[in-house]
Amino acid sequence: MRPLLALLALLAACTDAEPLPPLTSATVLKCPVPGALPFRLGSSGFQRSTNKTTASDDPTSKDEASDTIGNPNGKLASVYLVDGQSPGMAPIGYHGVKARTVPTNGAAATPLPGENVSLWFYDTGKAAWQSLGRTKTDDSGAYDFDSTGLIAPNGQPVYAMLEADGSCAEHFDYLLAPGSKVVITDIDGTLTLSDAELLDQLSAETTYVPRLMGAADRLTQAWAVKGYPIIYLTARPHKFRAETRGWLAGQGFASGPLITEGSGATADVYKTLWLNRMIQSFGWNVVAAYGNAPTDVTAYENAGILKSATFIVGGLTDVRGAVVIPNNDFTQHITSYVMAQPANQ
Repeated sequence: MRPLLALLALLAACTDAEPLPPLTSATVLKCPVPGALPFRLGSSGFQRSTNKTTASDDPTSKDEASDTIGNPNGKLASVYLVDGQSPGMAPIGYHGVKARTVPTNGAAATPLPGENVSLWFYDTGKAAWQSLGRTKTDDSGAYDFDSTGLIAPNGQPVYAMLEADGSCAEHFDYLLAPGSKVVITDIDGTLTLSDAELLDQLSAETTYVPRLMGAADRLTQAWAVKGYPIIYLTARPHKFRAETRGWLAGQGFASGPLITEGSGATADVYKTLWLNRMIQSFGWNVVAAYGNAPTDVTAYENAGILKSATFIVGGLTDVRGAVVIPNNDFTQHITSYVMAQPANQ
């Protein structure tokens, strides 16, 4: 009789349990809050009560998620590669941070340690979602997947899911052969209307969307339509990756790797380092470079980019022979220059 009673109790418990939500048919997710998911996560709910409180009190995502650039079957570099290291032949890994903040203090971040993170990828060939592994965040909210065996197609996201609440952040791989032609652009004061736009976004009591430099979104779109990859090289630190990725995607900028800064180096030194990695280590050819500041001019000079391919917007007077974009607007430049360039085969 006792075994029968136990079985009946178990059946009753199962009957009372809340049913799992149905899976969606989505093949892409909208981060950071994707809603219902097309796959089952390995856990739910926060592992630590303090993190649950943080997520409730500080609801804005400060997640970081790495991009990797380099050559197919060749040298690679994560955007978190330290300054003293050169690109190497190691497998692609995925590094990130799970953290939160309040809308009025976006310069700060509270990490979410000890939480489950899983990595997901939609395999178009198999028409199915693939789980690439699970790990836990460390005391700083960071996680690492050193080698998953995956090389994602250029621009196809790999999602890092915080299983506690089903939120996500996007990793990207961009691998281009030596000799590839690319376009480089700064962000603040070049794609945004001024350097102050990010500060306004980080401190706004309500959602603030940084204003665009005239036709900046169409500038990247015009290059992309012609087949030129766009590389976003900004002096913004890694902790602003969430805001930056969200703004670029939300404003319709062309997709491309986002290279942010993590060492505290000055902008010209940091940008020169990454330009040399792209030009010397990967063998890429920079056909156009956009900026607004003396540090941009210096970095592009240091990397050997032609003055005729260096474009400066925003009213800087000492451009040292670079081409000036007048009136804080790229419209005429798109028509007269970008549209005249050959398609990148």
